[in-house]
Amino acid sequence: MKPDGTTTFREGRTALWPLWVALGFPAFLIFFEASPFGLDFFLVLIVLPVLYLAWAGLGVWSAILAAGWLRQRAWLNAAVNAVLPLVILGVSLNFIAFNIFCGDAGDTIHFYVCQASYMKIVRATPQNGEPRLLTINLGGMSWASRGFVYDESDEVMREPGMQSPGWKARAQESELGCGYGAVPVPGPSALSRHWYIASFAC
Repeated sequence: MKPDGTTTFREGRTALWPLWVALGFPAFLIFFEASPFGLDFFLVLIVLPVLYLAWAGLGVWSAILAAGWLRQRAWLNAAVNAVLPLVILGVSLNFIAFNIFCGDAGDTIHFYVCQASYMKIVRATPQNGEPRLLTINLGGMSWASRGFVYDESDEVMREPGMQSPGWKARAQESELGCGYGAVPVPGPSALSRHWYIASFAC
């Protein structure tokens, strides 16, 4: 800062880093989930918590800087530095929803990148007179995993009492029999029709 209290151009540029960190960390999580490393046991249980702590530490530092800029009445820099701690506060208050959003967004990117190979699996599955029901397990922990479901009858989203006996029998032969949660893959219906992002309890 100059002696007369005005902000230099260099300081104005430097003050933008909280914005990049606020946006960059969620973007990193989404692309991490989309990558083959997203379900690695070591990375999920050890590396990700370290990254969250580093993100929180940067948020604390950004809040300290915002307070300093406020005392110097540098309103723009104060506002920019306040963004990161406010984003982190919002995430901490909605932590589960934030992780679900990043996971689903990453899985959606993964699906469209690999869609051609997944459709080959569907086309290679012979029809036996019943709607095809396939699961693609991407992996995870021994007690929980994630993947995709291809359900030509779209019964995977129905309440258990509304699912047909035939669908339940086919589901019991797959990861769906362990228990599951599912949401439709977002995107154009011509590409995502019958596809669901799923979490399996096994």
